Amino acid sequence: MDKTLIDIFWVLICAGLVFLMQAGFTCLESGLTRSKNSINVAIKNLTDFGISTILFWAFGFALMFGTSAIGWIGSEGFFLSLDEGSWSNTFFLFEIMFCATAVTIVSGATAERLRFKSYIIVSIILAGLIYPIFGHWVWNGIQVGTSSGWLGMMGFVDFAGSTVVHSVGGWVALAALLVIGPRKGRFPPVGAHMKIHGSNLPLSVLGVLLLWIGWFGFNGGSTLALNEQVAGIITNTFLAGASGTMVTLTVGWIIKKQADAELVIFGSLAGLVAITASAHAVSTVNALAIGAIGGIVMLGVNYLLEYLHIDDAVGAVPVHLGAGIWGTLAVAIFGRAELLNTGLNRGEQLLIQAIGIGVCLLWTFGTCYPLFLLINRFLPLRVTKEDERIGLNVSEHGATTELLDMFRTMDSQARTGDLSLRVPVEPFTEVGQIAEHYNWVMDALQKEAARTESSLKEKEMLLREIHHRVKNNLQVISSLISLQSRYRKDDQAIEMAKESQNRIKVMALIHEKLYRSKDFANVEFNDYIKNLVNGLFTSYKVSSSRIVLKMDIENISLGIDTAINSGLIVNELVTNCLKHAFPEGRDGEIRISLCTLNDGEMELVVSDNGVGMPESLDIKKAESLGLRLITNLTERSLHGRVNINRENGTEFRIIFKERNYKDRIRD
Repeated sequence: MDKTLIDIFWVLICAGLVFLMQAGFTCLESGLTRSKNSINVAIKNLTDFGISTILFWAFGFALMFGTSAIGWIGSEGFFLSLDEGSWSNTFFLFEIMFCATAVTIVSGATAERLRFKSYIIVSIILAGLIYPIFGHWVWNGIQVGTSSGWLGMMGFVDFAGSTVVHSVGGWVALAALLVIGPRKGRFPPVGAHMKIHGSNLPLSVLGVLLLWIGWFGFNGGSTLALNEQVAGIITNTFLAGASGTMVTLTVGWIIKKQADAELVIFGSLAGLVAITASAHAVSTVNALAIGAIGGIVMLGVNYLLEYLHIDDAVGAVPVHLGAGIWGTLAVAIFGRAELLNTGLNRGEQLLIQAIGIGVCLLWTFGTCYPLFLLINRFLPLRVTKEDERIGLNVSEHGATTELLDMFRTMDSQARTGDLSLRVPVEPFTEVGQIAEHYNWVMDALQKEAARTESSLKEKEMLLREIHHRVKNNLQVISSLISLQSRYRKDDQAIEMAKESQNRIKVMALIHEKLYRSKDFANVEFNDYIKNLVNGLFTSYKVSSSRIVLKMDIENISLGIDTAINSGLIVNELVTNCLKHAFPEGRDGEIRISLCTLNDGEMELVVSDNGVGMPESLDIKKAESLGLRLITNLTERSLHGRVNINRENGTEFRIIFKERNYKDRIRD
């Protein structure tokens, strides 16, 4: 096919515009991913273009556009000689851009977790084998105006590559995603899906605008000549992109109750992808419809991927595969027969378009998915968990940023508790200003920590003195009671003396445990009560196989006075259970629980399944069982209330509030 210089010039300009799409993809993908992976995403877009160019020159172009062997594969033109005239060079250059576009779709979808060397392998497979062979089936012969590929000869129409470029890239991306899995934290085992937000949406919007400009050449240059169709093709392209934008904005607004920026980005691209197959053969109204439906299809595929826990970092599969399939079917639905020039009616054309989509699925996904599984078995495609955590900028390329340096210092500080560490400050940058203010905060915190440490030392000295005096006083009181019991020979006096001594010992035990805890502001109630009750079991020589102890205590910190009072209550109740609830030979169970209620109150429950208290017993008069002590401690010290349930044993339910320090001092 002879080409005029103006045709050659037009196609060269369009090749440059399609090349600009590489910049668009770089901005789009870098902005939609986290900053710790932005360098990795950008370098992939540059690397895959180099891979595509070399492979397409070496044998990809020959496989795709060389003389067809019965419509299946090209047989000549390997290591292409570029001395055959300006049109050959121009056509080769234009087709390189399409190959690179198909490859770069995978980089965005698999961002943030695919190894760089794995991406190189995927790019080689796609650029050197998958894309050129399927492209041969559809486009072989277009450079001379006659279809030679078997799908093209059947009447399959894909003007600029909704399937050949976009669906091929989408199917390969989907195969890779299924093998490498979602990003860490994207789909938690429990709870809602976690959205991983991009680092720079304005940069992504710039990328979309660059892609729109590139689509001038993508669709406009696919005429391979500057003819009367070009203006209409470009107009249809932009109308479809605009309708895709507005429909996804509207539908997304209705669903999410807000204007979702990412859906607007994806919707515009979905409209552009959808019109790519039929931009030359539809009216402007139909172009609007194709773009709008493309946006809706994109939304549906996007929700389907989330439902299936398939993590596409930049929406590449919904945009390029979903909208690409729809756009290919739209050729038969909206295409004008005289412009399609296949000699098929709409039903036949729709069948052929569906066959082409199915063939693309079988060839691309059917080849790549098992191949990726095989490669992954010997060479893991995905980075390690630690590499994913720190980001691929560092783990894959050794690159770092001032933001990463700041995070590293903060992470080390969090792990070691070293308040002397300071974040490096890069002057005249936003991150540097944040780091400087963070260091100011740490300076103030370190000074406050020093004052707190000094205060704690003073408190410890005071508590040591109190501890010493309390122990001495308790010992003196215990000795006096013991002496009194020697002179009082009646049984009641001896029993009361023993009871008093036991209570003093318990108070001493509680005081000792609280002091030894070294937590002067609060007491970890869980461990404290466990130690106290286990001590009672040991003191009364009760076998845990005869009386089972079950405890369900929340990990609550109580003020020291609240802990003492509630500890005395637990001591009295458990002692009563051990002494009175289980006569000799009777097995049983004691249950202790503490939980926080909705209104901020706490509920302490001590129950047993023993013989139970007599119904006639008045708890306010039952001094021998220590019940008056329990009610007094609850009502006067804890400002709470006591409820008793006497069914199936005895259950004491004490409800109180933990009061702050000022309230306790005021009382």
